[in-house]
Amino acid sequence: MRVKVPRATYLLISMRAMRSLSICLPSLYVLCIMVMEKQHFETPVFERLAVISEVDVYSVDCRNTDLRVEEIQVHVIGWRRPGQTKALLEQLEKSNYVGWNTSVPLYIHLDGGADKEVITISEEFHWTHGEKQLDVQPKNVGLREMWLSSLGSAAKSAGENTLMIIFEDDMSTSSDYFQWILSVVDAYGRNKGCRDSNLVGFSLSPIRVDEMTKPPFKRWDARQTIGKDLAYLSIVPSSWGAAYWSDRWNEFMEFVNVRVEPPYYDMNAEENLAGMQYDDLKLTPKELYLPDVRSNVWPKSWKRFMVDWMYARGLVMLYPNLPEEMALATTMALPGEHVGASRKMNPRVAELAVSFDRETGMVLLPEYRDLSVLDIHNNPTTFKELVLSGTNFLKGVQASCLYCNDLLRVWAFDVNAIVN
Repeated sequence: MRVKVPRATYLLISMRAMRSLSICLPSLYVLCIMVMEKQHFETPVFERLAVISEVDVYSVDCRNTDLRVEEIQVHVIGWRRPGQTKALLEQLEKSNYVGWNTSVPLYIHLDGGADKEVITISEEFHWTHGEKQLDVQPKNVGLREMWLSSLGSAAKSAGENTLMIIFEDDMSTSSDYFQWILSVVDAYGRNKGCRDSNLVGFSLSPIRVDEMTKPPFKRWDARQTIGKDLAYLSIVPSSWGAAYWSDRWNEFMEFVNVRVEPPYYDMNAEENLAGMQYDDLKLTPKELYLPDVRSNVWPKSWKRFMVDWMYARGLVMLYPNLPEEMALATTMALPGEHVGASRKMNPRVAELAVSFDRETGMVLLPEYRDLSVLDIHNNPTTFKELVLSGTNFLKGVQASCLYCNDLLRVWAFDVNAIVN
């Protein structure tokens, strides 16, 4: 039964109350919200519980289910790198798309003020794998807005089980990048019935550093932590060769559209970056800081908001764990909005895999419930611990931020309905 929730305090149903009400959903983690009348509370209470249900959804093997992915899209974000844009587009064109029996549309998104040669290359580029669409912003909006607005629009118009693969113009890809995507889709996302709702997408590049520490970029090697399994899950989102599910991106946009507005974020504080230490920037209230996470002070970043969203909800992304930390796509780390001009070897940059065999991948990929799970600092953890950490964080926000009601409503969970 769906019940419209009035403007009242939202309080978590306790484990005992849930059992007494016989609430059970076929999901490993269940969100339950109960409406309680508490006169002295002015701020809603939002909490997410990790509850093991009687039905283990992860016993479903995606490999034995129908393929119902509406579309796999390729998105390229560019601006003023004609040589790199052309090279990337040519790599994507020559890649191996065998095994996907429908078209692969290409979307090229160019920021306002793009180099004329970049526009010409994009207009004249011949894409043989499906429809090509070119989107040129009328004015310069910056990399963050390109991710949010361009992909937000694409996700909104896509089917809810569409996979969007995103490349920035300084990236390079393996010719078999799409074979990796097909392998992980076959194993973990052939349809929404077998896809974990906590899984936001797949990365083409591995995690090679802990970017959330201070100082950042402490070197990290997945195989020294989790062994030789071909893939692992992390609460850290990917921005280099990332593939996001459209339904998860739409949910993220509901959150970020509130998160980027005052009083939760101050865009004007980003205008005075010269000579400033990140820790001195007053971008967001301290009450909204994730515990011990460097992204709290990242300016002009879309990813910082994805970190916020995934952390609070206990969501995960799947990463490759190939021999020698190889990647299916990697950045060239060219100087830009978020990369400095230093020529020293960037520890985040992975070598490209020469090839990837989809059939071998299907054999070697673990079952979803057997995948290693990593926390925000790449330490082994569990789904339950991720959810409880996010829950505790949101409880702290609720207790300390009396003006955060609107943000909490989109950060924690949809409170417009309950299950009874």
